[in-house]
Amino acid sequence: MGDRQRGQAVSDLLPPVSDAALPASVRSGSPDDKQAYKAALGFEQVLLGELVKSMTASTPSLTDGPQGDAVQDAMTDALATAGGVGLAPQLYRTIQRSAS
Repeated sequence: MGDRQRGQAVSDLLPPVSDAALPASVRSGSPDDKQAYKAALGFEQVLLGELVKSMTASTPSLTDGPQGDAVQDAMTDALATAGGVGLAPQLYRTIQRSAS
């Protein structure tokens, strides 16, 4: 991911999130609700990626060679798909409170 340019939305730099990953209450909400939750999920995924990168650095056999990035990505995706660390729902609630 590159540096954000002046005027560029932060959500443009986050990984894409499908609508299927959103809770039903958000899927049936407004487009702003969906965008906010997707931003929260994207941020959590970036954070998980950094955590996995840090953890796998202590086990070079997992990440050596050409498959290293793929292993880290697979671990990050598995963690995110399994519900992550619960940060996204909290971020979403904070975004909702600050927007009102």
